[in-house]
Amino acid sequence: PGQRNIAMVFQEYALYPNLMAKENILFPLRIKKYSNERIDQKLRSTIKQIDIGIEKYLNFYPRELSAGHKQRVAAGRAIIRDNPNVFLFDEPLSNLDAKIRMNTRTYLKKMFKEVKTTTIYVTSDSSEAMALADRIAVLDKGRFVQIDRPFDMYFHPKNMLVADFFGILGMNFMRGKIKDNKFIFARCRFDIPPCIKKDTIRKIAREELVLGIRPEDIGFSTTYDKSKAVAVVNFIQKIPPMVNIICKINDSIINVVNFIKNTSNIIPGMNLYLDFDKSKTHLFYLDSGDLVS
Repeated sequence: PGQRNIAMVFQEYALYPNLMAKENILFPLRIKKYSNERIDQKLRSTIKQIDIGIEKYLNFYPRELSAGHKQRVAAGRAIIRDNPNVFLFDEPLSNLDAKIRMNTRTYLKKMFKEVKTTTIYVTSDSSEAMALADRIAVLDKGRFVQIDRPFDMYFHPKNMLVADFFGILGMNFMRGKIKDNKFIFARCRFDIPPCIKKDTIRKIAREELVLGIRPEDIGFSTTYDKSKAVAVVNFIQKIPPMVNIICKINDSIINVVNFIKNTSNIIPGMNLYLDFDKSKTHLFYLDSGDLVS
């Protein structure tokens, strides 16, 4: 990375235990024998970029710092370098607890805008990618399966892997076939996504397909409606202010997400009548997992 002029922030921080936070940040400049005046100038500008609050911890050793402050020191050591071609962050938040991770995302987003240098950020956390990225590249088995804006990763996934990776609980998938211009799953009939052309529907009519819809895009009623899919409530998981209603259609699990205030009368064992908005459904090939377009 050094020979390619890449500045890295490692998952394990990689701080020198015998150096205080300040000297860890300044290490790249010491190696290049910068003048004291230049070092002071760079340190001041770097502190403003990573977090002005880190200033009071500059004379602490790594063992005396919290995980969040260690991460800031590691980031400071990377961005203090002069004009790197690329910043590479290798899962820098994976060692932080949930609350610190959320706070650290905020300062990282601010820092990325200020440094104005291309940044590659490696993460296995979909919410982290959505929060920080301008563009996201999803890598599967050494192959890029989709490169897109966060918005399009969520609303326009190109395959089942991407569809399931992003979102509150991923995506519900139902395996079936098309018959009489309807998707048939467990004796339920669903509308086909309107974006799919009639010629395509005819070509794929005999193929094994998968219909996908996000849990938050499913409407429901407790009143009998023969035009809707009937599901049995299996379990209710409350995560205020939301609730995940875990249902079953035959042996297939369907997650339905809504606000707690809208679900007070729902109990395990009762029937729900599910309403799928066809404009928010996605159709995939079973074999490849790719989107039918």
